[in-house]
Amino acid sequence: MDVNVLPPLGVVLLALILQITGALEPFDLLYDNGVEAFSRGDYASVVRYMEEALASFSRVRQTKIRCRLKCEDQHRIDSNINTDLFFFDSVLRRAACLNACIEERVGTASMHAVSEDVIQDFHRRIPYNYLQLAYRKVEK
Repeated sequence: MDVNVLPPLGVVLLALILQITGALEPFDLLYDNGVEAFSRGDYASVVRYMEEALASFSRVRQTKIRCRLKCEDQHRIDSNINTDLFFFDSVLRRAACLNACIEERVGTASMHAVSEDVIQDFHRRIPYNYLQLAYRKVEK
């Protein structure tokens, strides 16, 4: 068996931990695995990784939206606040609520800082380009 085809041990361990805990796998890791598979010519893996990356990205995005709305409702900033102390107290409570909500729903591993390049690739819909090419190669 070709050793270059096997995923690195760290990737395997992270996937195993995420599977056991039920946490969401980070979309940037899935995307990187898909790009790697594309460069190896493993198009079936490209399809799997890119589809999972897109689903993970969407779930993280939707979770952030839901949590933001939930925490806005729980920690309203009153327009009649007359001191900075009450204002900043509300802002900090809302931020803590948001962080706790997101971590609870998507897991700690998916909350790490994702590079701006990867985020831009998702906004420019680059994973769909990889998917389209991989689908064509798998069909042949």
